[in-house]
Amino acid sequence: MRHNVHRKIFFISSLFLTFCLPLFQKVIPAIIVVMMANWLISGIYLTTIPKLLKDKWRILTLSFASLYLLYLSGMLYSTNYIYGLSDLGVKFSLFIFPVIFATSYFPLFSKKETGIILRVFAAGCIAGSLMLIGRAFYHSIFLHQPGVFYYDSLSWIFHPGYYSMYIAFAMSNILYFLLIRQSVKGFLKVAGHILILLFFTLMIVLLSSKAGLLIWISVICFYAILLLVKYKRWLTSVTFVAVAFTAFILFLLTFPKAASRVSQAKQDIASADSIAKSGRSTGDRVLIWQSSKEIVKQNFLFGVGTGDVRDKLMEEYKRKDVLTVLKHYLNAHNQYLQTLIALGISGLLLLMAMILMPAIFSVKRENYIYFAFLFIVGISMFFESMLERQQGVVFYVFFNTFLFAGAVVDTG
Repeated sequence: MRHNVHRKIFFISSLFLTFCLPLFQKVIPAIIVVMMANWLISGIYLTTIPKLLKDKWRILTLSFASLYLLYLSGMLYSTNYIYGLSDLGVKFSLFIFPVIFATSYFPLFSKKETGIILRVFAAGCIAGSLMLIGRAFYHSIFLHQPGVFYYDSLSWIFHPGYYSMYIAFAMSNILYFLLIRQSVKGFLKVAGHILILLFFTLMIVLLSSKAGLLIWISVICFYAILLLVKYKRWLTSVTFVAVAFTAFILFLLTFPKAASRVSQAKQDIASADSIAKSGRSTGDRVLIWQSSKEIVKQNFLFGVGTGDVRDKLMEEYKRKDVLTVLKHYLNAHNQYLQTLIALGISGLLLLMAMILMPAIFSVKRENYIYFAFLFIVGISMFFESMLERQQGVVFYVFFNTFLFAGAVVDTG
């Protein structure tokens, strides 16, 4: 009876977390504290810890915490302990969620509860998007502010790249149930799901994150290929692609600023003079990556340490006279580079293994929701240091451990 109460509390807390993640991030730390307190009070770990060496899935789940332990060891050769401790605080979810999942009774969630959590996350994305659109309308109509439906003016409380990632994951889940599982029945339900997909596509266009646009295209192509190759449903695949890209192009034509950002990105990459002057996000990223590579060359084996990443980046920006980047204290804008700078080659290899190995596992088990999640995260990490912000780290570690547990359930 007591176990069921704590399990229910954890499930409800998970619903609050997934709903608030794309809507109201300030409450996320409080929700995590509730989940930790519930786990500690339950005492479940007293009976499950002895099973760690016996149950393979528990060890594998716990292994996701190894990156945090590596960051913790990176404090041993850091000089900036204040920044290092702050960074460990941001990344603490990397440790606590794998521990909670690995030491809980199995299965933690039923298949029905898993579906509810995914739907609640999608509902959070809808609510959050409506909030952003509503604010944009208010500022446009009553305050007469221009450009409020675009990029960071629209996504004023979230980084546009992170919010695009959330929406892309919610879209992926809907596409899975709509096209692959075909569990959405009835004209009204199918039409409702299609309208949500169109709304999410519109949001990604308005957010105008270049990484978000790339992820959207990648998700559409993934499900189209899956339909064509795996399920031999070529007509559905072709129709899906035609409808999706027609809507996408129409939205781009309606909101040309999004298309202009992509065109400008190509110019920034192609033009050395443009990069040198920078002032645009793509040019800034190229300058940041160039600076990051210089630090990596000198600290390839062990990195600079968890606490000294920002200081080393600022020193390199200053040496290269990259003032537009320096004044904003920007990170490496690439999680693979960020981890390589901090922890060296061992950190990079561990991070890549945490993406690639579960991806292989999910494909073998035909768990396409989990694979799509890892695919989305893997692409996002090329453009954002997503484990350096709560917006990224909580999204990654919760859904990674949650979906891994679901994949284990599917294997029996």
